Amino acid sequence: MHYSILSAAARATACCLLCLPLCVPAQETAEGLVLAEGFEAEIPDLHTYRAEYAGDSARAHSGETSLRVSPTDTSGGAYFRLDGLVDLESDYEFSAWVYAAKTGVVRLYISASDGQERHTKAQVAGGVEGRWVRLTASLRGKEWRAGDCEVMLAMTTTGVSWFDDVTLRKVVLPDPPIEVYPGMVGTLRAEADRTAATLVATGELTLQPAQGALVAGFSAPEPIRPAPEPLAIPPDGLLTFAVEVPEALYVTGSLRLAPDGDLRPGLRAYVLCDDTVVGAPMVAAEAWQSEGNALTGPAPQITGQRPPDEVQLATWLLPAGRHYVTVAGPHFRPGGTLQSLTLRPLPSAVEDPLYSFALLSDTHLSEGRATWMNVKMDGPAKEELAATLALLEQEGVRFALLAGDMTDSARRAQFETLKAVLESVKLPVYGCIGNHDSYLASSRDDVLELCPQLFPGGATDYVFFEGPLRFIVLDGSYWKDKGGRFVDHYDAADSGGIGVRPEQVRWLEEELARDTRTPTVFVWHYPLVCRGGLSSSGYRLPASSTGREVLEVLQKAPNVVATLCGHTHWNEHNPKEGIIHVVNPAFCEWPNVYRVFRVYEDRMEWELRQVPNRGFVRESFVPEKALSWMISTAEDDLTGTLPLAAEADR
Repeated sequence: MHYSILSAAARATACCLLCLPLCVPAQETAEGLVLAEGFEAEIPDLHTYRAEYAGDSARAHSGETSLRVSPTDTSGGAYFRLDGLVDLESDYEFSAWVYAAKTGVVRLYISASDGQERHTKAQVAGGVEGRWVRLTASLRGKEWRAGDCEVMLAMTTTGVSWFDDVTLRKVVLPDPPIEVYPGMVGTLRAEADRTAATLVATGELTLQPAQGALVAGFSAPEPIRPAPEPLAIPPDGLLTFAVEVPEALYVTGSLRLAPDGDLRPGLRAYVLCDDTVVGAPMVAAEAWQSEGNALTGPAPQITGQRPPDEVQLATWLLPAGRHYVTVAGPHFRPGGTLQSLTLRPLPSAVEDPLYSFALLSDTHLSEGRATWMNVKMDGPAKEELAATLALLEQEGVRFALLAGDMTDSARRAQFETLKAVLESVKLPVYGCIGNHDSYLASSRDDVLELCPQLFPGGATDYVFFEGPLRFIVLDGSYWKDKGGRFVDHYDAADSGGIGVRPEQVRWLEEELARDTRTPTVFVWHYPLVCRGGLSSSGYRLPASSTGREVLEVLQKAPNVVATLCGHTHWNEHNPKEGIIHVVNPAFCEWPNVYRVFRVYEDRMEWELRQVPNRGFVRESFVPEKALSWMISTAEDDLTGTLPLAAEADR
């Protein structure tokens, strides 16, 4: 093993080249730069996985040579071994210059083993075809776990790519947003309380920026009072208004928000009422997809059409009491210039629901973090899920549904983490098996043993009643080999996809036939109906509908009113042939949301909520990729009403 390790003198004089995502500088420790490799001398002895590597003088970022990594499979990489170079307590920053085969195909990350499997500790993905770009990331000491071993710094790619000037530096990182926000939100709301306004049923309320309190971002968490003039919303800014509501109201509203000059397609700004997302206006462009990988690569550098200054909000239920309405920046660019925010009461009468329930999906409980479209907060999701379930319990929600991918790789230790979360609250929670929950032959046995409360009757296909509704939950996550035969675990070399077994389809038909009158909600992990076509930002939505045989069975039943699922990590609401198909975005990955349904005798009303810790949300978003389209793919994705009508009435 040979790397270029700097001397103490060199460390003391080395210039810090790395930059934190939130533009907050780290403080370099006395050790400073501990690894620097420019591949100019002897090429290090690197570990490889499905790849070959060699020095290459045909191109270099600096000096005369770079490292060429050539995958021997669909993807592969070369790895620096870090045992002996890092301790399991300190913060680190790492970087590399990369010349990618195609845009978005390169990953730079630190991983470790727990003695059984490897997991990612911190990573960055990207790369641009045909030019050198720098990838940087940081790893906090708190992300290390007892027992981490075989620590490696990985350079992976899905095509021949080049790496140069790799560095690893020990630093002291500032407090992360996930830790800053809980203190910041209290002072922000206290400042907003000083100019609280009242909304009554007889008139609308128009708020000016000066009536709110602003924090410019997580690196400047102290609230300020804006000047009495239009206000530019910073990329991570939060402008919060306190609103007192004497009696419960249905409300809608609008804001006057002049767009920023950056017209890349995607989110312009959030509008939240407490945690409920009531506005997610988009910049729209001609049909587009991500570069490199159509789903997970970075957004292209294209310009959309200038949107109107007037932005309409969704309709939502505003209970009596004090509420906080926030206009928030979209993370990757300024949110535009806000002139005013108007709330308009509606004449609809407010009645108490019979009960409410929550739908969460794609929590991916695991270790560390991994980049997909944005960052899957697999490790931190444990605390955030427990906090969210506790808030729902406090609110009086009757139960919660987890619509699959509860864990990231279905290992017993991850189901033990899920068990700990469930035992931290009294709220009943029902589960559903997703593809990430079924990788191993032991996965279903483990979850049924450790988390039996998720599955009434001890089976992963089950039925339960919460009047006036019947819920049917189906486990559609059985792996097939390339011959189409069902197998008890996932084998990447012999995978023929995933699906539902014929006997399960017969079970579903029998259960539906038992009761053809009770309004029925079907739950599994996969979208039965996806719109396809263009989203509200022009993103070309994949047509990822699945389970045709299941959909045909459901459409024959006269009393199926809705299907609920997750899986895609983006938000869709699709009425089709009398059934409303709700596709929930991810909890662990941006936009970090879930749904709450209010149940009445004749209908359900639903709203989209973001997790309460917006620092968790910020750390999940990757500004460099600018993938913000998935929070709302159509205008009616944020709130809605679902009738509980018989087929003859639909």
